[in-house]
Amino acid sequence: MSHATHTTDVAVVGAGVIGLSIAFELARRGREVVVIERDNPGQHASTVAAGLLGTAALPLGEQDDIYPLKLDSLRRYADFVARVESASGMDAGYRTDGTLWLARDAAEDALLDQLNDERGDRGLDSRRVTAAQVRALEPNLVSGLLSGLIVDDDVQVDPRQLLPALAQAAQASGVRIVEQQSVTHGDFGDATSHWALTNGEEIVARAGNVVVTAGPWCDQIASRTPESHEPLAPSGVGPVKGQLLRLRGPALIDRCIRTTNIDIAQRQHGELIVASTKEPEAGWDLSPTSEARDELLRRACGVLPALREVDLEEHSVGLRPAVDDHMPIIGPAGRPGLWIATGHYRHGILLAPATAHWLAETMEHGETPELISPYGIDRPAAQPHSLEAAS
Repeated sequence: MSHATHTTDVAVVGAGVIGLSIAFELARRGREVVVIERDNPGQHASTVAAGLLGTAALPLGEQDDIYPLKLDSLRRYADFVARVESASGMDAGYRTDGTLWLARDAAEDALLDQLNDERGDRGLDSRRVTAAQVRALEPNLVSGLLSGLIVDDDVQVDPRQLLPALAQAAQASGVRIVEQQSVTHGDFGDATSHWALTNGEEIVARAGNVVVTAGPWCDQIASRTPESHEPLAPSGVGPVKGQLLRLRGPALIDRCIRTTNIDIAQRQHGELIVASTKEPEAGWDLSPTSEARDELLRRACGVLPALREVDLEEHSVGLRPAVDDHMPIIGPAGRPGLWIATGHYRHGILLAPATAHWLAETMEHGETPELISPYGIDRPAAQPHSLEAAS
């Protein structure tokens, strides 16, 4: 027998960074929101993510279709963090030290020239620095580097601080979070004009609106109809395995260090992040592998030799939600009161503020804003589901 008799305004399915950010934003706008999470808030990809936030990408042009959304979200981040920290009373681990891109050979040196020019064309600041300037800025880096590029606008956030703060901020704003509760089916009643979300046995929530933010598991939530159990909001989203390392030791760098094949970030509390692999062929496997660990360490030590003396504290694995074109899906999901936000791939932490803002705008005004209009659910629906291109 179900105890979910009250009809909430909005039910958000999934309590990762996207779901919690949407819930927080909607609550700030006066909506009554419940978040339903099958495990604990932020337990999956969100707290495995590195949290390195910037718009620059190498090779040039990668993910360029979402550049405007990334830039919009990056510019929202300081206010987003301030609201989260104010509402929660917790530190989100936000740092504004910027990024130092490194060139180790002539090819990478040319890429940094291109990246600098591209940013200039977009009206964004960055500056080239010589090898001597790189060493002066970050004396622990390997010798023999050719040059660098400094992007002061890049920031970082510690997802393992952000997610608890975001959950607390949402709750302080009136959001109810239901943990350890699966949603397996959704049924819209024409007579009642609301959704009934079930766990296969009983109704766990009734809501006028449902926002599906269950990451790579979105298509496992079925529509309960007499004819079929098709996905509630079929998206074509699937998992891309990623592995990263967390090390513990003395502070070695002052800003995020990036190359064409490795990212290294220093947390304020002494943790060092080495990120990350992309393994679309791994499916749902969450096993850490020695091959990935050794390759990440080899690449990182090639840039920051002092890492050889630092203790490996954790080998983390997560599943990023992705569709074939690596663009997110944000907006209405083709049925009354049904919405979706998924497929953020490697950019979930970065895109959370913009996703929450623009989806809330869509729900509030009934029209899809231009900035998120390219990310509709109909876009990937006609594509065969294959993530081979992510390798």
